[in-house]
Amino acid sequence: MNNYGVETRRRSRSLLIVEGKHEKDELFWLVFKCFPELNIDIDDVWIYGTNIYKLYEDIVREYGRDWAKDEMDVDLPFVISKKEHPETVYYRNDFTNIILVFDYERHDPAFSEEKILEMQRCFEDSTDMGKLYLNYPMIESYLHLKSIPDEEYINRKIPVSLQPGDKYKGMVKSESVIEKLVGLPHRIDDLLAGERYQVNDDEKRRECCDAILKLTENELEKNLEEILHIVRDEKKEKTLKYQLKDWILKLGYTHGNMTYWEYMRKIFLEVVYHNICKADRIQNEDTGENDLRKQFERIDLSEILDIQNKVSRDAEKGFIWILSTCVLLIPDYNFKLINYE
Repeated sequence: MNNYGVETRRRSRSLLIVEGKHEKDELFWLVFKCFPELNIDIDDVWIYGTNIYKLYEDIVREYGRDWAKDEMDVDLPFVISKKEHPETVYYRNDFTNIILVFDYERHDPAFSEEKILEMQRCFEDSTDMGKLYLNYPMIESYLHLKSIPDEEYINRKIPVSLQPGDKYKGMVKSESVIEKLVGLPHRIDDLLAGERYQVNDDEKRRECCDAILKLTENELEKNLEEILHIVRDEKKEKTLKYQLKDWILKLGYTHGNMTYWEYMRKIFLEVVYHNICKADRIQNEDTGENDLRKQFERIDLSEILDIQNKVSRDAEKGFIWILSTCVLLIPDYNFKLINYE
C-alpha cells in the first residue's frame, strides 16, 4: 500500500480505495486523464491490496461483529490507514468523498452473501461513510465489449463454474476490442524503458508518452520523430518511429483526427452507456425505457447485488451477469459528463 503521509491535509479531496494495482495504475489513471473534471489526484487512490471480505473483517476488528446491524458510523480512512501506516492516520473528515471499488469474487473461500450485502447497503453515499462499487465478476468486466457498440453486452454472463479468476481474465483478453487501446500508454512506456531504447528518466519518459498520445493523424508524421529525439540515437529513433506509428495506425484511434485521450474519452462513454443499460436490464428486466438518465437514476446497487447473489447460488447451473459498476462513478459525479448520443 502507498504511503499516505502528506504535510498538509486538504479537505477538498476524494479518496478512492481500490483492490489492486490494475485498478489504480491502469483503469483509474486512464479515467482521470480522460475526465479531468473528476478532480481526483492519483495519489489519493489507495491500494488496499486484498479483497472486500478482508476489509469486512478489518471493520469488525475495529467496530465489532454487529457494526452493520447497529448502524455504526464507520471511518474507513481511519480503519485502513491505522492498519497499514499507523504513523500517518487519516480520518473521514480529511475527505469530501470516499469511493470503494472491489470485485464480487463469489469463488473466494471467504465469500458471504450476508457480509457483502451489508457492505453494499452500508456504503452507499460517497459524501458520508463511502460508496461501494462492485464489479461482476471482477474489475476486468469494464473491458468486456466485443464490438462498439456491442448489442450482446446487455445479455452477457458467465457461468459460476468459470473459476479461478484468471480464466475470466483470459476470456476478456481474447474477446475485448478495447483491451489493447487501454494498454497502449503502458505499452509505449515499457518500450521506451526497455533494453533497446533505455529511456531511464521516468519524468522524461512520461512526458514523451503524453506527447505521443496527444498527436492527431495529421500531426503523427510531422511531430513523432521530433518527440523521439529523447532516445538520442538517430537510427534507433527511426526504428522506434515506424514501430509506434504502426501500433497507432492499427489501433485506428487517429482516423477521426483525434488524440488518444479524446478517443478514449469516447470509449469510456460507450463503456458507461453499456453498463447503465446493463444495470437497468438486471434490475428491471426489459421495461422498454430508453431514457438513459432515468435508467441511471433508478439503479439500486444493493438490489443488483441481491439479484447477482440469487442467480449465482447454484455452483453448476448458476451464472453471473457481467457488469462494471465502478465506471458509474463518472455519471455519479456529474451526469452531464457522459452526454451520450
